[in-house]
Amino acid sequence: MIDSIPLNDRTMNKSKIKCKKNKSPVNSFSCHALLFISLLIFAPRANAQDEISLTWKGAINQALAENTSLASAEASLEATKANINIARGKYLPSINFLGSISESKSATFSETAGVLPASSALVGASLSQMIYNEKYLANHKIQKHLYSSQEEQYRNKRYSTISAAGQAYIGLLFADDLLGVQKDNMQITNQNLMASRDRHEVGSTNIQEVLRWETQMYANQQSVESQKATVVVSRARLNQVLNLPLETTENLEDLTIEKDGFIFSSDVVAFSVIDENKARLVRDYLVELGLSNSPVLASIDMELLAQNRQLKSDKRWAVPSFNFTAGADAKFAPRDDDSDPLYSNDKDFWKVGLSMNWPLVDGGANVNRVKQSRSQMSALELQKIDIKTSLEQAIRASVAVVISDFLNIAFASAQADAAQKNYDLVFDSYLVGESDLLDLLDAQDQKLEADISSRIALYTFFVDMLTVEQAIGYFPFLEPSADVELIVSELERKLLGGG
Repeated sequence: MIDSIPLNDRTMNKSKIKCKKNKSPVNSFSCHALLFISLLIFAPRANAQDEISLTWKGAINQALAENTSLASAEASLEATKANINIARGKYLPSINFLGSISESKSATFSETAGVLPASSALVGASLSQMIYNEKYLANHKIQKHLYSSQEEQYRNKRYSTISAAGQAYIGLLFADDLLGVQKDNMQITNQNLMASRDRHEVGSTNIQEVLRWETQMYANQQSVESQKATVVVSRARLNQVLNLPLETTENLEDLTIEKDGFIFSSDVVAFSVIDENKARLVRDYLVELGLSNSPVLASIDMELLAQNRQLKSDKRWAVPSFNFTAGADAKFAPRDDDSDPLYSNDKDFWKVGLSMNWPLVDGGANVNRVKQSRSQMSALELQKIDIKTSLEQAIRASVAVVISDFLNIAFASAQADAAQKNYDLVFDSYLVGESDLLDLLDAQDQKLEADISSRIALYTFFVDMLTVEQAIGYFPFLEPSADVELIVSELERKLLGGG
């Protein structure tokens, strides 16, 4: 039975037995603290087989392929596309077949077939072909433009899905990284607890100091458990975006500025943004890129084309419509004698015609339609100007924020390094009695705060970088590397004074 227990489980069981045998309150607490830390270390390994590996780009592609909200938008786009074919059908040939059998008390008269006997049958066919109809032709063109507008709106929806998946991915990375920080901090507390126990055993401190570190350990355990819950929530959010079972555990690829920083992967850009004049060039460049790529502006442009075609059609209200028609039918009636067949072709009828519809007066409705179309056209043009201004402001603001984030990464990293060095010095002093409990607690708190700040700075940068990429309509991780290099090199040229 012992051999069947995994090594980690055997280690846990031995630790539990030792903790039960230890009657000292201080030693018992230390033993249980070590056991808790061991569980944190070994538990993830026990469930490693349930994890799936997921890369940054893989998560985005998974969201694009499986996200139900995006799939619904795609289905709506396909439904809109059908309007083009429906409008096109108005100026394609229309063919109808007809047939009837009648029985009446006496013979009747038909304008097309003449005298119909009391018993008769009719079979016929007709064809209609629109030669020119301004409304039908305009509607077909309008539906094409409206579909193009819907395509741009779908592209915008796609960008929102990419952003949501990216933010969820970064959120889980951040939560998991903070969990590691909290676990490291708890191990530091345990180290300090062991040091206080050693000092207490040699008489250099009192039991109150040991209990203070035990209290700190309990507080750290609570922080760890709270952060573990945050990881679970963040994981469920990512799984929802990716349309995966909510309890799926992912082993995520880390993000780095060198690999995932877009323009900030360039040393030229990284050093240039310190200068505000250079930072403005970066904002100008990305605004230009964003305005040319924006799906919202492209959608408005398509709506303007549709409205312009509607205006042209309304102005042509006095242009006549022409239609070609042709038809034929045959009448069958019973013979007077008893010979076969029972029904004979009594009379054939056919016709061919060209019709024209020329609207001259419509109570002023046609003139008012022209005014209405012009007003709608003006409204769309003003809407485009407003959207363009708002988009430019959003891009400039988001780029300013992400530049600040990028610079803060270095400051936060330096803060963490300084806090680590300070803690090491205070801890060494604490061991030899040159620093007291409060000095060590303060140094540990500063280290924890600095470690958290460094993570916040890094992941905030990636979230805000994603916001910039969505605003400019360009996600470099989904584009060919040659295109990305071309965009970055053009920005470098501008920053180095190349125009």
